[in-house]
Amino acid sequence: MLKPAFAFIFLLYLTTACKNDIDDVRRLAQSDTIPSSYAFDVKISQSENGNLKYTLTAPVLYRYDSPKGATVKFPKGFKVVLFDSLNPDIIRTTVTAKYGINKEAEKLMEARDDVVVTNNIKHEQLNTEHLIWDQNLKKVYSNVLVKITTPDKILYGEGMQSDEAFNHWRISKPRGEMYVNENQ
Repeated sequence: MLKPAFAFIFLLYLTTACKNDIDDVRRLAQSDTIPSSYAFDVKISQSENGNLKYTLTAPVLYRYDSPKGATVKFPKGFKVVLFDSLNPDIIRTTVTAKYGINKEAEKLMEARDDVVVTNNIKHEQLNTEHLIWDQNLKKVYSNVLVKITTPDKILYGEGMQSDEAFNHWRISKPRGEMYVNENQ
């Protein structure tokens, strides 16, 4: 049998120990903290005029809906393959990263952690840790260290800007240039 003093202390402990802060509860219930939908082993393709435009694959996708617009996150990375508009059998560009986020309302997509963009037509490759695609401006840019490898040189800089297809790019604050001679 419980002694009255012990029972009172135990009851007091139960009523005070398990306390939920109402702000914490509201924050956890917000639409930006709980995905409205998710998918595993994702493959999304888009076509235009009957031609395949791109294919996106990812191990996992989380979609968060909010009044400001939807946000889609790729916490385990993604790969986008862009096809040539004139010949859809040709892969024009590939983009891979270990993390991605797409802010649909703002039309901004970010890629982070080991970002690699390869232009297969020009045989050029961009390596960086952070890349932003602004679909409104039809520009791709980075404000961190970048490395661009072309068939004859390797370029380094603190950021870059490019068109969406990675055909015409410009390095910001170039750091150096190294010519590659494959005959040596």
